[in-house]
Order: sequence, then C-alpha cells, then structure tokens
Amino acid sequence: MKDFDIIKLFWSKSRARILEKFFLEYASDNESPCHMRWISRDIWEQINSVKRELENLESLWVVKSYTENKKKYFALNKNFPLIEEFKNIFLKAYDPLEAFSVYLDWLDWLDLIVVNQSLKDRLHLTTNNIVDVFLIWNIDKASFNDHLARYFFNRKIKYAIITKEDFFNRIKYNDKLIFDILRQDKNQVLRDNISIENYM
Repeated sequence: MKDFDIIKLFWSKSRARILEKFFLEYASDNESPCHMRWISRDIWEQINSVKRELENLESLWVVKSYTENKKKYFALNKNFPLIEEFKNIFLKAYDPLEAFSVYLDWLDWLDLIVVNQSLKDRLHLTTNNIVDVFLIWNIDKASFNDHLARYFFNRKIKYAIITKEDFFNRIKYNDKLIFDILRQDKNQVLRDNISIENYM
C-alpha cells in the first residue's frame, strides 16, 4: 500500500486527514467528540480548512455535531451507512508502524530501538507482547507518549525505556525480563549501537 495516496481518493488533504482521524479512532475504540481546533492541531491543518471540510462532511452525514458551552463539537455519525467500509479503507491504507518508525529514526541519540511488527495491526488488535517498543537511553516520556497517541490514535502501546547502564547491569545479572523482551517473536531492530546479538 506504500504507493497508494489516499489523499487523491478524497480530493482534499484536509478532508482525508479528518476522515482518517475519525475512522481510525473508531477502529481503535478510542473515539470522542472533538472541537475543530483540537482536530486542526491533531492533523496539522489550518483551522479554516478544517472548518470547511467538517461542514462538508456533516452535510454528507459522515459526522455530526453538537454545541456545548458555546463550542461546537464533532463526532463520527454511527448511522453513516458506509461506516465499516470506510473504516476498512483507512485501516488498510494506514501503517502506524511505518509512521512511528520514521519518528524513532529521528531520535538519533537512542542506542537501541526494538519494535514489534505486530504494531502494524495495533489499532484494531491486541497483543500478548511483554512490550511493543523497547528503547535504551534517556527520552522525554511525556513527548514520547504524545507521539504514541498520535500515531496509534490513543491505543495503549506497551513500552520500556531504560538507560544503557541499567541495561548492562540487568544483562550482567541475567535479568529474565530483559532477555524475554529481546527474544519476543516478530521483534524488529531499528537501531543497535550496543550489539544486542551478543546477548541473545
């Protein structure tokens, strides 16, 4: 699906991103009504474009709205007749692991990045993984949580972040948890500056 640009299907970039947000949140069971400013922030689009497209989508019965405390909120219309078909379109077109991997690659100070390939289906499936993401080095967890929420539409992702010193101490004392994490099925090593194959 890498060569498929869903924006072209829906003509407008703003409309495609709004639809993606609503339908992927619906697929991940993490939907909630949103004010248009929140939507504008989440999809990185201008407020005027978002306002126009929300009005268009409401006229098509894709979304519905209500006003509370003088603010207008929008939510997916559960009575939209093609709701499941649209959900499946966006699920097939969106690869959260690919988008998340691009973000992780930017964090060039991390010594180890291990992600589990099951994250590709994390929006609509659960896993029995110990962790979905394992990182070595210091990182701002608040910012990291924000990015997880953005790429995985607020679906809970299990992760572990430890320092290099802590990692080697745990390896020295044969910490079973660390070895179990490293040996999980479908692990994908995106960066390895510490040669973890020596500890597998």
